Amino acid sequence: MEPCLECKMRRTHWTISLVCEGTAEYQLATTIREYYLPRNCGTILQPRNAHGCGGKKALWLARTMKDETGHDTYAIMIDTDAHWSDEDRAEAKALGIAVIENNPCLEATLLRIDGKRPSERTKDNKDAFESEYGGPAHRANLIRRNFPKQKFDAARPGVPALDALLRLIRC
Repeated sequence: MEPCLECKMRRTHWTISLVCEGTAEYQLATTIREYYLPRNCGTILQPRNAHGCGGKKALWLARTMKDETGHDTYAIMIDTDAHWSDEDRAEAKALGIAVIENNPCLEATLLRIDGKRPSERTKDNKDAFESEYGGPAHRANLIRRNFPKQKFDAARPGVPALDALLRLIRC
């Protein structure tokens, strides 16, 4: 049975477009979507992979998508270690694009989530992450295998980037 015309026209969901700086951020976003947004929950998270090149590229892609699509919310998830400035942050705010900042990188955020103390240097965090988890954060299913939902729930209060991501999806 097909829904009536009124049902077809009524919006029943909230769509969030999240531009992820790279593949590792994309892996985190899809894991969060799987854990926190079951089908038909009313919120749709659509992560997009900007394939690296820093926050400026992610912001450019989000701005382009905002001009071309009709989603309800736009956001970017980026590292703060390169290609990101206060001017970019101000531009995102002026455009109404939420920014989730991994300081200095996603691996540092993941180490914080797991209760470890990250370094201030990106390379050290990437090395520590690979050593601890047996591969880079962008490896398929590595985040999902090593970070169950309970770990995210427990770490949320002390990890600003995780809290921002979960607030973005209204959890």
